[in-house]
Amino acid sequence: MPFGLKYDSIENYLKSYGKYIVRQARGILKKHNASGKLSKSLKYKVIKDKDGFDIKFYASKYSAYINKGVSGTRKKRYFTDKDGKRKLSPFSYKNSKGHSQPPSSALDKWSVRKGLSPRSKGGQFVSRKSLNFIIARSIGRKGIPALSFYTQPLSYSYNVFKKEMIKHFKEDVLKNVKTVSKNWKR
Repeated sequence: MPFGLKYDSIENYLKSYGKYIVRQARGILKKHNASGKLSKSLKYKVIKDKDGFDIKFYASKYSAYINKGVSGTRKKRYFTDKDGKRKLSPFSYKNSKGHSQPPSSALDKWSVRKGLSPRSKGGQFVSRKSLNFIIARSIGRKGIPALSFYTQPLSYSYNVFKKEMIKHFKEDVLKNVKTVSKNWKR
């Protein structure tokens, strides 16, 4: 740590801030997430090294697609960045020889969990394989809307975060000054 000082207040604040961001992100996902796996994968870690602290947020590999969305072949998708600005998703389904839609098999468990069993115009049940293909084709065309589950709470709380960090830094410095002055008096 710089100057050999203790920064307990800052470390504790970063831990509480990490919990807050993860809680907010889970709240956003709860409204949209089907299985809950992504929500369960959300974590944070406060890392302490010689230069100070770093806070890192973690999630499943596919979280970037859910956070920033995926543009479809017919519709562009946007996300909110950490500065609160709307940006075009860096991910898209290709309209050429590349993948123009997600694999139908990836939707199998989801369609069962949702209890989807539509009927054709004649009243017969549509096969799950056909249903999954139709849904995958729709996702490929429309894309996946961004949830900005991490970036939105970070953006909204950034100004408060800065003020609180200054407050906790001041608290730690004053505490260290008092400790040093006690040790000099001895």
